[in-house]
Amino acid sequence: MPSSPNSSENVGFVQLHRPGRVTVVLAIVVLISIIGSYFALMLQGIMSWYVLGIFVALPLVLLIFDSISRKRLLPRGKQKTELTTQLKQLKVRWLLRNSGSGVRRWNRIERGLPRTIVDSSLKEQINKVSIPDGLVEPEKIHTSKPGSLLGCIVGVGFSALLIWAIFFVTLRVPIMGSTIKWLIIAVLLWNIIQLILGLPVVHRSRNLPPFLRAVGRRRFLSRPIVVGPGWVKFSNIVLRADRDMFFIRRTGFRLASSELDCMFVGPSSRRRMTFSGVGDEDFQLLFGAWNVEDVRVEFIDSELS
Repeated sequence: MPSSPNSSENVGFVQLHRPGRVTVVLAIVVLISIIGSYFALMLQGIMSWYVLGIFVALPLVLLIFDSISRKRLLPRGKQKTELTTQLKQLKVRWLLRNSGSGVRRWNRIERGLPRTIVDSSLKEQINKVSIPDGLVEPEKIHTSKPGSLLGCIVGVGFSALLIWAIFFVTLRVPIMGSTIKWLIIAVLLWNIIQLILGLPVVHRSRNLPPFLRAVGRRRFLSRPIVVGPGWVKFSNIVLRADRDMFFIRRTGFRLASSELDCMFVGPSSRRRMTFSGVGDEDFQLLFGAWNVEDVRVEFIDSELS
C-alpha cells in the first residue's frame, strides 16, 4: 500500500494540557513539608493529631485535584490562536474512563476544525508517521497500558529476590508444601515475564507473536478495535473522520516514545485509549487510517469489523 510521510491538512498542532506533572510535584512538596513539621513538633515535645489527619486527607485531596486536572483539554493561560479559540468554544472535556457520552451541540465541521489535534510537542515525531495514499483495508488493533523501565527493574528485582528467598528458606526449613512453593514461584515468574513484555520497546512491534503482545499490552482479554479508511469501530460504536475528532496528548513526565493518551470525540460518544508511544505500530495504523483523504464508510460492516 503506498504511503507518504504525514503532511496532511487534516492534522492540527496545539499545546494540549499534560496531566500528572503538577500532581506529582505537589505530592512530593506537601509530603516533605508534613514529614518536616512532624519531626519539628516531636523535637519540641509536642504531640499533635493534626499531622495524622493530614496524612489521611492528603491522598483524597490530591486525587480530586488530579481528576479535575486530567479533564482539561487545554492548559491554563492565553493561547491566542484561532485553533485554540475554536477548541475552547467546542467545550471538550477529557475522559477519565475508557468511554463516555458525546459533546452537546457538536459543530466541528462548521468551525472548520481538523479531524486530528495533536500536542505541539509531538509535531516532529507525528510528522514522520505515514498516512496511506490509497485504499486502507480494515484491520484490528489493540490499545496498550505501557510499563516503565524503572517499574520493570524494581519489579523484576523484587520478584527475583523473593524466588531466591523461597528456595533458600525452604532448603533449610520446609515451611511450605511443594505445591504451594512452586505455585508462588510460577506467579512470580509470570510477573517477571509480564513486566519485561510491558516495556514499550518490546511490545510495540506487530512482529511479536500475538499472545506475547497481548500480555505485554495488558490487553489479553480485551476486544480489539477495528480501524478502516476514515473510521474507528468500538464494538457497535463507530466514530467517523468526516464528523468526529481525534485528540493525542502526552501524560506526566513520560516521553513520547513511552506513552500517548488519545481520545476520540463526537456528538454521540467519546472513547479514550493509551498507546506505547508514537512508535507503537498499532497507533501508527490507527493514525494513518483515520487521516486518509477518502473516508470509506461502506467498509464498516465488513466481516472483520
